[in-house]
Amino acid sequence: MTERGAGSGLVATLLVVALVIGGAVWLSPTLDLGDVRDTVVRHDSLDGVPGSGGDGYTFMSTSSSGAPLTWACEERIEILVNPEGAPEGYAELVASATHRLDEVSSFTVEVVGETDERDFLDRRAGPVLLGWADEDEVPALAGPVAGVGGASYLSGPGGGGRAVGGMVVVDRELPRGWWAGVDEESVVLHELLHVLGLGHTDDPDQLMAAESNGQTGLGDGDLAGIAALEDAACG
Repeated sequence: MTERGAGSGLVATLLVVALVIGGAVWLSPTLDLGDVRDTVVRHDSLDGVPGSGGDGYTFMSTSSSGAPLTWACEERIEILVNPEGAPEGYAELVASATHRLDEVSSFTVEVVGETDERDFLDRRAGPVLLGWADEDEVPALAGPVAGVGGASYLSGPGGGGRAVGGMVVVDRELPRGWWAGVDEESVVLHELLHVLGLGHTDDPDQLMAAESNGQTGLGDGDLAGIAALEDAACG
């Protein structure tokens, strides 16, 4: 995702690397979530699973039948925020981003507190960890990367699965100020949509476009993708 700066001509690149933290387990009534095997998988394409989705959206991950992987129906997705390195006004920024997602989704995204935890890349079942870091701490932030985001999944023998946790981390060195042309709230919202299950799209009018031309609102494709995730969760 790239976004052009205003005034100075600075180009602030917001290429978002979507991480899916997965675990292959057999679903059972006695499942111990502590036994989930965590691995980090970088998609070969940042545009989501090839051929998935619809007009203006793709899915981050799909089952063996092609259904999108997302959270349980009407899930309450809890977020813990680590404020280390966060910009001034971060609480309002995160609250606004989660509110915008709640307005258009049957999933509930809720900040439940703050934490000093910083284990962004080894997520298990539990609250989504949201914070700010640099490339020394999170190598995926090296170069023109604004943030990374994704979900932890439990998958079963039939090839299906559901999200049970996740992470969002924003580059703490992201250019800020009126001159930078970077809307950090939209970066957080973009990442939260990765956590929900959306991949990138080549439609430049969508917030989930890999390269931004300044869009800050959700487009028709973004909304259709959210609806498709809801259908997959609740259908």
